[in-house]
This record gives sequence, C-alpha cells and structure tokens, in this order.
Amino acid sequence: MSQCDLSIVLPVYNDQENLDRILVELSSNKPDKSWEVIVVDDGSPTPLQLTLDCPPHWKMFRNENRQGAASARNKGVVQASGKHVALLSVFLKIPENYISQVTEFIKNHHFDVAQHLLKKAADLKADHFQEFLANQSGRLPEKGGTLPVKNTMFTAAILKKEVFSKLGGFDENMNHYGGHELDFAYRLDQQGYTTRFIVDNLPLERVKLESHNRIQARLQEYGKVGLPALLKKHPELKKTILLYPLVWSLLKTVDLPKSMERRFKRRIEQNFKLTRRQYRLYLHLIMRNAWDAR
Repeated sequence: MSQCDLSIVLPVYNDQENLDRILVELSSNKPDKSWEVIVVDDGSPTPLQLTLDCPPHWKMFRNENRQGAASARNKGVVQASGKHVALLSVFLKIPENYISQVTEFIKNHHFDVAQHLLKKAADLKADHFQEFLANQSGRLPEKGGTLPVKNTMFTAAILKKEVFSKLGGFDENMNHYGGHELDFAYRLDQQGYTTRFIVDNLPLERVKLESHNRIQARLQEYGKVGLPALLKKHPELKKTILLYPLVWSLLKTVDLPKSMERRFKRRIEQNFKLTRRQYRLYLHLIMRNAWDAR
C-alpha cells in the first residue's frame, strides 16, 4: 500500500445532493491510495451515504447529533491518514485535475496554510451582494505569506495534519459562526505558523450561495455569541476586531451605526450595487451592532 499524502475532509449536514455531486467530481480525479476522502455527516436527520461507486478506502463517519463545523472537521482530521489535509465544503465544484494540481502545489511550496480563492459558478444566479460575497478575487492578496488572521478561512484550506494535531484542532467550545476559525488562525500565528498562500491558479467555484437574510443571521450570531467567546479566550484581539472604539462610542450616541446598517440593508434588498468598501462596512455594522445588543 502506498503512502497516503492527502486527505480531503468534507463536513456535511443534510445535503445528500451536493455530497453526491462532489463525490462524483472527486472520483473523476483518478482515485488511488495516495489520497482519500473522509466525509463527516454532522447529525443529518436522515443519515447520509457515500455514492455506490466510491473507492473502498473512502470513509464516512457520523455525529449522531448536530455538533457544528468545528466538531465535524476535527472528527474528520482525526480519522485522516494523509500528511496533508484539505478541508473543503460540499458546495464547492471540484475540477478533474484538482488532485494533481494540489499535489504539485504541495511539492513546490513551503506553507503553513494554503487556501483556494472562491468564486461563483458561472451558471449560478446571484444578486450584487451575493456576487461580492462569492467572488474573493480582489478581496484577498493572491501572493503568499500575506494572509492575516481575519483573512484566513477554512472553507477551502490545506494544511499539514501534524500542525493541526499539534494545535489540538478547532476549539469545539467556540462552535459558533466565525469564532472557531478565527481562534484557530490566531493560534497558528501564536505558534509561528504564519506562512499562508493562495493556491496558484486553482480557484474553486461555489455552486450554492447564501441569502442576504442568512448572512445577516450568521453575522448576528457571531456578534452575540461567537465573538464574545473568542475575546474571552483572546482578549488581546479586541483591538484588532472592534476597531476605533472611541469613534464608535461617539457614533452610538446618535444611533448612527444602527441607522447606517438599516440604510445599507434597504439598498441591498433593492439590489443596488455598492462598492467593496460599503459591503465590508455593512458586514462590520451587522456584527458590531449585534455585539452591542448582546
């Protein structure tokens, strides 16, 4: 049996359709024992299944109750045999040459974390807000070694299993939107794992987009629950995340942050195209106002 070099970990909840699709796409990458796929069903009401033609060394594990992305990813990595782990999501489209390109990237780069740029699938309908969220080109630096903590994401990321295990994986006590990922990225920095790359010329397409209401709810959850948990563990991050506290306090006295959020929300619901800076400000306002209201 050859050495397993790469384990692809797919956490999934209640989405057999996209799981079937991505397994078929991965199967087109000439499966062999040098790479594997590990699926973690995070407590789907109807247990998910691997497609019948999956290679026998691909595996599925299950949480009987939904425990969230941190737990599902941790379980998958614990079961992984590969030296490197690719954390992917089932809403991504996998090209036929994905494994060969990732393998070549790993051989030719020294990195602590590598991540794919994400973009919207060409045939997927989206409003202007969804376009901004889905297409990361122009929002993230595409040259290596420059991704800060807040830009390090694990929706489509590659790292050494040894490093993941050394840090103890994701903190499952902060299993809320955004919090466990920021915590893990910050702990990587603390341990000196700061070299981060965008995987060269290999963006991945989203085949599913979240609605404006869903994004709003997730950011509100982050502001009310995920961020307080993160700052309780790492209070020194407060200055990085909650910017300009004195200015913000002054703006709050005239209720400006909430009125700005409402104004942006109306324009987005009417599908006005905003600038990148305006979209980023809107996302920050949702989180920050939720933080204040907790």
